[in-house]
Amino acid sequence: MKKIIALAALLIFIFESCSTDFELTTDWKDITIVYGLLDKDANYNYIRIEKAFLDKEISALTLAQNADSLYYDSLTVQLLEYNNGSLLNTTTLEKVDGDNISATKDSGIFAQSPNILYRTDHAINQNYHYQLLITKPDDQSMVSAETNVINDFSLQKPIGTQKINFFPGGNYTFEWKSATDGKIYDLLFRFHYKEYDNTTGTLVKDTVLNWQLFRNKTSGSTAGGEDMGYIIESDNFYNFLSNSIADNQDVYRVAGKVDLIFSVGGEEFYNYYLVNQAQTGLTQGQSLQQYTNINPGYGIFSSRMSKTFVDKDLTSSTIDSLSCMSLTSHLNFLRANGTPCQ
Repeated sequence: MKKIIALAALLIFIFESCSTDFELTTDWKDITIVYGLLDKDANYNYIRIEKAFLDKEISALTLAQNADSLYYDSLTVQLLEYNNGSLLNTTTLEKVDGDNISATKDSGIFAQSPNILYRTDHAINQNYHYQLLITKPDDQSMVSAETNVINDFSLQKPIGTQKINFFPGGNYTFEWKSATDGKIYDLLFRFHYKEYDNTTGTLVKDTVLNWQLFRNKTSGSTAGGEDMGYIIESDNFYNFLSNSIADNQDVYRVAGKVDLIFSVGGEEFYNYYLVNQAQTGLTQGQSLQQYTNINPGYGIFSSRMSKTFVDKDLTSSTIDSLSCMSLTSHLNFLRANGTPCQ
């Protein structure tokens, strides 16, 4: 949900960088802006639909603060579901105010309230194709976009009960099979550990550290089943913990499990990201054409997924290294056998 809202922060960039691309023959031009990322595992899928007025007299920054300038009075928003070209289902999305469903908009250049969204609880099928269809009541004009849905995928290393081994001075490779219709990947490494009072042995804290291993790694295609991997220098693990955990000689620590959290974006999301990255550092006169799959309009309609592989173990030698090596010995982690390093 937050990712959809965050995408809207790019709207002003579109307004300003594309202002030279339009021939303004009237005082304003109605442009539809759409942001939606379908997630097959979400209880609700949300679509943000706004309008932009390119006005000769008023700057985009000023218009962004006026809620009446951002939202249409009424729209018919539908999600069409296809299988091999055959229409299976048409769902009309519900109009909601995000402020009333704990989906508040981040503060910034855009008017915060109301926070109009369109949502559906229709189950998204990873094997189907989806079309978003928006009908404007005034002139019955339509805006549309299409996307496939990212499929499930498998982790290859560590697989099953295989443990993660960060051998000091060595490397470790995380491996997975790419997802069908997935293109761009992030991986978050979540390390669980506990702190106990040195004197009483009572639990002081049960906590986690999040380590972003990589962002924006791409597959060669969206066909799925591609062998993918990411090599980590083992010492980076120990450096991360050394820099992230404060010294506390009143406690000892016990290393716990690891969760691997993948975030995957579809091809349209990747194309959108790629074009906007290319815009970085360019002046208005140098601006490249914006990527959009909204017809007609701007924004993105794609898919995403998040998959967590939980409760992965570290090898005993990794835990012993964490306890005893000079880089991390000050953190007071116990060895794998539950004893302090001597």
